[in-house]
Amino acid sequence: MRTLLLALCGILAAAPGWAAGLHHDLTVTLDPTARRLEVEDRLRLPAGTHRLMLAPGLTVGEALLDGKSVAVRGNALPVTVPEGGGELRLRYAGTLPPLTPESRGSGGGAEGAYLPAGTGWIPTPENTETSPSWRLSVRVPAPFVAVATGRLVEEIRDGAGYTATFAEDRSVEEPSLFAGAWQVTERMHNGLRLRTYFHPEQAPLAEEYLDLSARTIDEQAARIGAYPFAGFAILSAPLPVGLGFPGLTYIGRQVMPLPFIRAQSLPHEILHNWWGNGVRVGGDGNWPGNWPGNWSEGLTTFMADYAAAEARGEDVAQAMRLDWLRDYAALPAERDSALTDFRAKVHDAAQIVGYGKAAMLFHMLRAEIGADAFDAGIRRFWEDKRFQDARWDDLRRAFEASSGRHLKAFFEQWLTRVGAPTLELAGAKADGGGVALTLRQGEPTYGLTVPVEVRTVAGTERHTIRLDGREATVTIPTAAAPRALAVDPGFGLFRRLAPGEAPPTLRDVTLDHAAATVIATADGPAAEAARALAERLADGKPRIAAAERSDPTAPLAVIGTAGEVDRLLARLGLPPVPDSLKGRGTARVWTARTPQGRPLLAVAADDAAALQALLRPLPHYGRQSWLVFEGPRAVDRGVWPAGGSPLRVSFE
Repeated sequence: MRTLLLALCGILAAAPGWAAGLHHDLTVTLDPTARRLEVEDRLRLPAGTHRLMLAPGLTVGEALLDGKSVAVRGNALPVTVPEGGGELRLRYAGTLPPLTPESRGSGGGAEGAYLPAGTGWIPTPENTETSPSWRLSVRVPAPFVAVATGRLVEEIRDGAGYTATFAEDRSVEEPSLFAGAWQVTERMHNGLRLRTYFHPEQAPLAEEYLDLSARTIDEQAARIGAYPFAGFAILSAPLPVGLGFPGLTYIGRQVMPLPFIRAQSLPHEILHNWWGNGVRVGGDGNWPGNWPGNWSEGLTTFMADYAAAEARGEDVAQAMRLDWLRDYAALPAERDSALTDFRAKVHDAAQIVGYGKAAMLFHMLRAEIGADAFDAGIRRFWEDKRFQDARWDDLRRAFEASSGRHLKAFFEQWLTRVGAPTLELAGAKADGGGVALTLRQGEPTYGLTVPVEVRTVAGTERHTIRLDGREATVTIPTAAAPRALAVDPGFGLFRRLAPGEAPPTLRDVTLDHAAATVIATADGPAAEAARALAERLADGKPRIAAAERSDPTAPLAVIGTAGEVDRLLARLGLPPVPDSLKGRGTARVWTARTPQGRPLLAVAADDAAALQALLRPLPHYGRQSWLVFEGPRAVDRGVWPAGGSPLRVSFE
């Protein structure tokens, strides 16, 4: 899902309810190259006093309420509608901002136009959480094609351009409108209109994308309920983004050929048509037992990304769980937050909580109540809340109904607390008939169902231990003589990893606002590229410092040319480039921990061009411990081996 900068048009969320019956009938003329937008909106409003907002840059030429002129104050239109409602007719126009990689609001240019919902390109009432119904007719000149959210009603192509009409009768969200010089490929599938709007270089991918869309929709509909929209469209975007909207996704043209887009990103965005678009995330109001926060990203991650990993095998699913826990291990305590505080991915720290921790919550819930009850709860939640707002508490009630269990304590501990439990194997002793062990957790205590594996002479046995307080001592009988014991070896619990389970990764440094960055190269193009890379890597503003002035206890990043990096690390007594990376590629990246436990990230490139080549790719490899690059391409990468886990013991 996307984050929309609602501040662009000054929209303030407040109490819902007054806008029932709000309806737009929009006629749009859009010239992307000229960045020109002209709109006529016949807006049906209910009785009451309203204040409509338009984005800066749009000018109202005419405003008539039931045929009478309405005063316009800048980009605000105060309107008082008499009993029985009324129709406000607006004509407005303006020049869109340029469409650039940094675009967050509406924009246009030679490559197309981008007008997402919530950015004020249509008049938006203040003080409402209720979405309007709408009908939108749009005209664009050749060679452009336009597409909007909503159901395609009709389209006409002629020599001069393209006209299409879209409509949405349900409470979903305002329309989003896009234009591009696209080739359109269509397939009807079980009554759904599936389309790709691709640039010519992506056109050969169209059939594969349509195949995957049809398959994903069928799979999720069988698990959840009928797909909620009239179709699904995939748009090739000039922007480096991956965004989901009701009934369509907008994906950067450069990444569309990459396998992970089809394997992970596309199924994720399709599932958002149920979670986030079909059932909306509720408001921020909070009271006991009704928790705010964005639940849709975690549920979508669990049912799309994680489900795909499970389909490939338990080892792949376990690796994904371990990635989430390693991400969390790298998160500084001061950047941690409760799930009830998560709204959207505004930085990596928010993603670690709102996606990874939330997905782990659903993984643990399924283990707690069983797969059948979990799936029944998902279907019940969809049936009860489709095209409505929902909160975490609505999910809890659905799963309680499907499982017949009280789950308030389970949800409350994972949603409202900041942090994660820690586990300690305080003692373990084996005899021929079983294992006696003492399991301990830190404060505050959680209610945990802890997986335990016992390897015996006859094979591996799997058990669970209930840990509700500070400590539990139990005896596990085994069918054969035990040889080894492991506590949560598959990383099935959201917890803070024990020492030895979390090898250093790039995120140990990039997530920490206290980290210092040292530029290890002489002034000039290499130094400029190193500073730009520091800006890209840091999940915030990097702290550039001289090596001697950096906090000796804080994480440290060293970025520069190879010889200078080597000399600086040697002078400071820090770990050098590993032998396995020496002389490889045009740039080497590695992590380590100093003898004092200080996280270290080093980037050593051959020259300024090699540093410059890392600007786009390297920030996407935060989970890695080391990488080798040839120009912008990572030709080798990996995670350092974990040390011995204190949650494992051998009896041999």
